[in-house]
Amino acid sequence: MLDILKGSFFVRCLIWLSVAYDRSRLARIVKRLARIWHKSFTFGLLSRYFKKGCAYEHSFIYKIVAKLTHILSRLMRMTDRALNRWFRGSIFCRAVRNIRGYGLLVLLFGVVVTGAALGGVFGLVFRDFADIAVDMVLVMGVIAFVTAAALVLTDYTVSLYILGAYAVIDYVLRTFVPAFAGMWDEAYFLGLVLLCIWKWAVHYRDCRGPVFSPMDMPILGFLAVMTFVYLVNSPDPKISLEGLRVVVQYILWYYVVIRLVKNNDKAVLVSRFFAVVVGLMALHGIYQFIIGVEMPAGWVDQNEAGVRTRVFSILTSPNIFGSLLTLGAPISLGLAFGERNTYLKIIFGGAALAMIGSLLFTFSRGAWIGFAVAFAVYVLIKDKRLLAPGIIAAVLVILLVPSVGNRITYMLSPEYIESSLRGGRLVRWMTGARIMSFFPTLGVGLGHFGGAVAMNHGLSTLLDGEYTETFYMDNYYLKTAVETGIVGLLAMLGLMYCVIINSLRTVSILRDKRMKELASGITAGLTGVIVHNCVENVFEVPLMCTVFWLFVGVIMAVWYHTHKNRQKELRQKRKIQLTSVKD
Repeated sequence: MLDILKGSFFVRCLIWLSVAYDRSRLARIVKRLARIWHKSFTFGLLSRYFKKGCAYEHSFIYKIVAKLTHILSRLMRMTDRALNRWFRGSIFCRAVRNIRGYGLLVLLFGVVVTGAALGGVFGLVFRDFADIAVDMVLVMGVIAFVTAAALVLTDYTVSLYILGAYAVIDYVLRTFVPAFAGMWDEAYFLGLVLLCIWKWAVHYRDCRGPVFSPMDMPILGFLAVMTFVYLVNSPDPKISLEGLRVVVQYILWYYVVIRLVKNNDKAVLVSRFFAVVVGLMALHGIYQFIIGVEMPAGWVDQNEAGVRTRVFSILTSPNIFGSLLTLGAPISLGLAFGERNTYLKIIFGGAALAMIGSLLFTFSRGAWIGFAVAFAVYVLIKDKRLLAPGIIAAVLVILLVPSVGNRITYMLSPEYIESSLRGGRLVRWMTGARIMSFFPTLGVGLGHFGGAVAMNHGLSTLLDGEYTETFYMDNYYLKTAVETGIVGLLAMLGLMYCVIINSLRTVSILRDKRMKELASGITAGLTGVIVHNCVENVFEVPLMCTVFWLFVGVIMAVWYHTHKNRQKELRQKRKIQLTSVKD
């Protein structure tokens, strides 16, 4: 396969273009400008800022938490012998320890799917006993939860595979067990919290000291700001509490994930599983495009021609599917470039190509913009020389694929602007900005405009003497500004900035090629989702919010373990130096 690609006409053209560019005057000018930039004061200042470390480990709060953890660890030592006597040495624990690897995943999925299928079949056959069917599903869910909790005790990171397959699990539950579909992720979150407590209690020797990362304080600061807005500005406390829950709940996945990723190898496994799941969904999306799956008429403007269908796989929106692909494609590229095994390179490279192809067929302009930024970030981190071929490839797609070209050119046409001002994004943004101008500091209240909570409650806002019914803002940052004012907007933008800057800093400290490539892909994917939020309410969807904070936790876990290993190396060097001085 690789030999065929190496000898293909396309690859030869790329080699010829790269050689021609390297010998051109433009390349010499660019290299000279790059040398001037690298020697400048601004570049040095930015480099020091990017390489700035985490200051929390030297703070007073860190020392207090570390002291408390040390005290609790001593209490754990006192109970260690008792645990060994009556539980860890039991037949049950020995049996669970013998189950390894993907057997855990297969068994877990088998229990969950069996429970869901039995409950669904029971509800269909015995329609008069719907309540019993629901009770049966709940019982099977409890059994599945207990089984999962028992199985993952041997490998905690396996529990994160469920988050990687969030889209598939949510689709199965929405299809067969809708009564449980709205609560399974909350129940699973509580289960993982208990798992973190179990891990710390049983394996306290491996969990010495608190798990801190540069993202802890920004997230806590954001949560504090949102709680403050809720306490000070809640026109309807019940609705505002629901709005606060939607904003805060899924961010908490971060604190669970960073504690369950045991080491860098486990981070790679979680990323691989996610890439495989999204890759299969991308292939399904391509299949939908081939067969021309039906779509609602509102997904395409009436004046727009050439778009016969928009793919969405098992999700409910091509825009959200496009956002998922925007996150998954750079991660797959990072895995493909970082893997040493040829077959894995082909698998993840093929998955990345499938995701990019399916992303085109979503015809989601917002997702295209997000992916373009994600690709630019990945290329700038990996090799700036790939930026020009990437731009050329994008231009060729626009020119050679009429439906894509028409979709983009229509966005710049007067007809689109007129249509958008009449009932599209532009009029929604203008209305949101107008509402914010009347409530600039703390907004209209969490959950009161521009999102799912306001839509579910059918709320409206008084504007210029008339009540304006709520709608999806199609801009998560503007929606945040309308609900929480400038205070909440600055907190949200600051949090997103911290995600990007700390991801880039993680890439800068990595030396292992595989981890550096993966971290680069995760950074690019997260940046693409952040940009996509400028034209879509991506974080209103539990799936996207969950997987976004899943990978924030993964990349910060990589930072933590890399930083921890470097500290161990420094301590060992100091011991050797002290020993040599004494001798």
